[in-house]
Amino acid sequence: MARQAKTQRIIDEAYEILSEVNPMTVRQVYYQLVSRQVVENTRSRYQAVSDALVDARLEGTIPWEWIEDRLRRPRSVAMWDDLTAFAEAARISYKRDVWASQSDYLEVWLEKDALSGIFEDALSNYGVTLNVGRGYDGWSSIRNAAQRFDTGEGVTILYFGDFDPSGEDMVRSLRDRLAELGSKPTILKVALSLDDVHRYNLPPNFTKTTDTRRKNFVEQFGDVSVELDALPADVLRARLIEEVEQRLDMKALKQIQELEEKERARLVEALRAIS
Repeated sequence: MARQAKTQRIIDEAYEILSEVNPMTVRQVYYQLVSRQVVENTRSRYQAVSDALVDARLEGTIPWEWIEDRLRRPRSVAMWDDLTAFAEAARISYKRDVWASQSDYLEVWLEKDALSGIFEDALSNYGVTLNVGRGYDGWSSIRNAAQRFDTGEGVTILYFGDFDPSGEDMVRSLRDRLAELGSKPTILKVALSLDDVHRYNLPPNFTKTTDTRRKNFVEQFGDVSVELDALPADVLRARLIEEVEQRLDMKALKQIQELEEKERARLVEALRAIS
């Protein structure tokens, strides 16, 4: 049976979007399609996009690796065929402590777990810890962070979350709860902001919020709610890298990475000698 023209257009436009920037989550692709006026911003059209992307991957039109599906990744045990294979894995995974040569410490905190794979990929060369929490983190997570940060002096958290009542209140909540445990790091919300919403003409979240913080938020910003996923993927990645690099001693980082590469070679030689 012939595919509907609307579905085919979704697939064609999605392919064009993903061929320029990938991987992306289904939600990111959906918001880009909304921005291009390919689909309306409704729950039913989101499902239509999700279904179309499944069809496109099953038939081979869109490569599977172009879609980030973080929540469905299996957690498997690492195993190797022999010591030679392990040596190669060790070479790839060996990392020097970059913070030994940095004057300040930096972490990135992300509200959306679905975007974590994209953030991990962008942060992999910098040694920056990514902390992912859906909504308000529990106290155990906050305590673990406070123990990492100690007093918080010289520590900066870059926070990425939705532009909605909870997203705008999150920095205050994190700051207050960490302070209760004696840690006072600098916490900055990097995205999403009202300026982003206007600058990139971002579509609103189709799900109406019932957040108890909504009243104060609406009084300050108006009745608007936008997901971080709506920000174009290339803009999000570029901003993440820019914010990280301007807070690191890049010369010291490069020196550590050069030393790391030499030590990787020595590690492989040592492991192969006993294999």
